[in-house]
Amino acid sequence: MAEVHQVLGGGTFLTRSLDPQDLFTREDLTDEQRLFGQTAAEFMRNEVVPNEASLYAHDWSKTRELLKKAAELDLLRLEIPAAYGGLGLDKISAAYVGEHIAINPSFGGSLGAHTSIGTLPIVYFGTDDQKARYLPRLASAEMIGAYALTEPHSGSDALSARTTARLTADGKHYVLNGQKAWITNGGFADVFTVFAKVDGEKFTAFIVERSMGVQSGADEKKLGLDGSSTTVLMLDNVFVPVENVLGVIGEGHKVAFNILNLGRVKLGARNIAGAKQALNQSVKYAKERRQFGKAICEFGLVKQKLAEMTVRCFVGEAMVYRALGDVDKALEGVDEADGVKVLKTIERFAVECSINKVATSEALAYVVDEAVQVFGGNGYSREFPVERAYRDARITRIYEGTNEINRLIIPTRLLKNRSVLGTDTPARAGGDPTLASEHHLLARAKRLAIASLTAASQVYGDTVREEQEVMAHIANIIIDAYAVESAIGRAEKLGARGSDKASIAGDVARVYASDATDRVAHAGKQVANAIAAHTTTSDGLMAALEGVTSHRGYDTVSARRRIGDAVIAAGRYPF
Repeated sequence: MAEVHQVLGGGTFLTRSLDPQDLFTREDLTDEQRLFGQTAAEFMRNEVVPNEASLYAHDWSKTRELLKKAAELDLLRLEIPAAYGGLGLDKISAAYVGEHIAINPSFGGSLGAHTSIGTLPIVYFGTDDQKARYLPRLASAEMIGAYALTEPHSGSDALSARTTARLTADGKHYVLNGQKAWITNGGFADVFTVFAKVDGEKFTAFIVERSMGVQSGADEKKLGLDGSSTTVLMLDNVFVPVENVLGVIGEGHKVAFNILNLGRVKLGARNIAGAKQALNQSVKYAKERRQFGKAICEFGLVKQKLAEMTVRCFVGEAMVYRALGDVDKALEGVDEADGVKVLKTIERFAVECSINKVATSEALAYVVDEAVQVFGGNGYSREFPVERAYRDARITRIYEGTNEINRLIIPTRLLKNRSVLGTDTPARAGGDPTLASEHHLLARAKRLAIASLTAASQVYGDTVREEQEVMAHIANIIIDAYAVESAIGRAEKLGARGSDKASIAGDVARVYASDATDRVAHAGKQVANAIAAHTTTSDGLMAALEGVTSHRGYDTVSARRRIGDAVIAAGRYPF
């Protein structure tokens, strides 16, 4: 992995400027990391894709068989410590494998649920005995894992769960009663991380085996990901040994929320992989489909679509691998066996994880929607691939914490780190002179984000978290600031290396930044108008807003034509 000199976590990117050499990009992947990705890609092409019909027919024995084959290729043990049959690899490697597994989102969901939320609770919260009992079997697919947090009446509000755990008179078991919902791998998993309230009050995690009495409901009839198993779980007097308490009684929230945050670190790579696949299918179709005597890719509005789809993919990749690189750098020197310290380190990046979850899921939504449009009427047909991609993508804005919840997490976490309030961010000196205007916009967007946070904190005080609309607008400013900076950094890094893709990368960064100006200005106006109703002293916020609105635009029409031409010439995503 390329050396990263400076790690900016916890939203501190708002107060500091990024040197492109501190930015990990997809181009920085090592040969070893690429080899894992190649192994995953070949497995998907040779084993999974030929068996897609079985997956969509809900032949879960085939899913288990494929998971077993994935285990034989070491694809299930990437993040399990070596002491328990794993490889103990970095987050970048795990995310890059996930990117290739996303070739089939349904199987990608099954494998991802097993290796992430199905396994990592035991990796990070298990005792030595629990790790020894379960991790080697999860690594080999002898056991398939799942995660049971959501209930019919508790989704985002996980702590309102009704499932209970009662200690038996002899003190040897907890008896669990309740119901869980939307459990990925629910129809065939062997071991579950189940959350229940001890004595109806103390929210706690348990390792529960199916053989202890867990019953699965029928598979849900879903909009998408219909080749993965999603069921309810019924827990009717399920006896769980006391030694299967996971973590500390009453601290199940630490397991639940840390594991979800871990998932967000890597989820973005899968989202952008789905977007790139939809883009590639669209380019191929647009080059083959002829109307009015020529290929539809030659029409300006189709070319514009392909260009904007490319912009979203490039920027999303830049954001995702930036965060992954920062997390891995921060984890250097941390003992992988010290789960508490690992999780505390990753938790520093909760803001960046939520930013990427929101941004990449919404980029995917945009790209698959435009893919259907490029295909026209055929895009609406199940005979063509983008119809399924459109359906599969919809869940990504809901799971791993809804985008609404994640939009609230971003400013809330930043307000806890009050050092960002009232600060300033100068434009970075030097760099690619062709991107100087974008650097100035970036500095202004960061100032607006900080001014918005500061004004909201001053005006609303302790009730600021209840002002969800204002908080979401502030989150949108922060998301775009992170995205613009990531895109600029990746483009500059390609330029410094003399890459033949540097010119088109520069166009992408400028197009994204130009469009972000309007989005940031809109969000800033909503914040300013809301705050103006409560105070007459918001000069700092108004000055910051004026800095953004005064930014000069860029000829995005011509730039998108160049990007579109590059995509069409390459016949696929060009980066």
